Amino acid sequence: MVAMTARHGAEVAVIGLGVIGGSAALRMRDRGTALRTFSASAADRAGASAAGIAVAPSLDEAVSDVGLVLIAVPLDKTSSVAEQVLGCAPPKATILHAASLQRTEALRGMPEVMARLIGTHPLAGSHRSSFTAARADLFHDATVCIERRADARQREDAEMFWSLAGARRIEYATASEHDDAMAWVSHLPQLASTALAAALAARRAQTPNDFVAPRPGPGGRDATRLAMSALDIWQPILERAPAATSHALRTLEEHVHRLRVALENEDWTTLHELWEGAGRWRSGIEGEGST
Repeated sequence: MVAMTARHGAEVAVIGLGVIGGSAALRMRDRGTALRTFSASAADRAGASAAGIAVAPSLDEAVSDVGLVLIAVPLDKTSSVAEQVLGCAPPKATILHAASLQRTEALRGMPEVMARLIGTHPLAGSHRSSFTAARADLFHDATVCIERRADARQREDAEMFWSLAGARRIEYATASEHDDAMAWVSHLPQLASTALAAALAARRAQTPNDFVAPRPGPGGRDATRLAMSALDIWQPILERAPAATSHALRTLEEHVHRLRVALENEDWTTLHELWEGAGRWRSGIEGEGST
């Protein structure tokens, strides 16, 4: 980060070394970016250190003289970690977070904390957690959603950081616009995958000797991959999710209902309409980047 380092005369800090923070740190390591990190997880600290990433003894030491801090911790920990970061980082440092929601009500932070904290959410991730799931190429060609309220310096720093991390596209939106979008492109896929896996699990419990239900093919495995995501990560997100999440789930229920009724009534016109519309949408998003 030549431009940012020249202005601040310091390094970048990444706080949190799970999938998002760990992947960003690995990419910065590969790019030769001056970097310090910290995680509350001893296992993640050990994994990062073994991977050649500089891990500070404490959060305070990680951020004490940096020009930019990325906070990449679970949603329900973001505001408390940000408060600690603000108490130790330089007054002019750019403070970013990578949480999956950006509204003040979702982060539940104090006004003075929220004023300095800018959401930058990369549309990339994994159903796995911890540093062991981190990859240096996780953000390759990804889209990053940055809060529109960021000032010119914060935008410059955020765009430079995420471009070095591998992102291809930057989108600016209000926190509410971002969170409502996540209801559809993040929360709904997770809930749909969980529901499908739950249905298959119920089928297996009812007919344990059935040949198909316990052994879904590649399509079934792809569609249920997100069902392996950890609830301790998702529960705070769903607890703080916007009303749009419930609306998205109701819309899915309506489409599943239409499919079932069409099949039962042999209404191939309706089935064709749903099938073709879904196929056109899916074909149209090919090549748009990671989500």
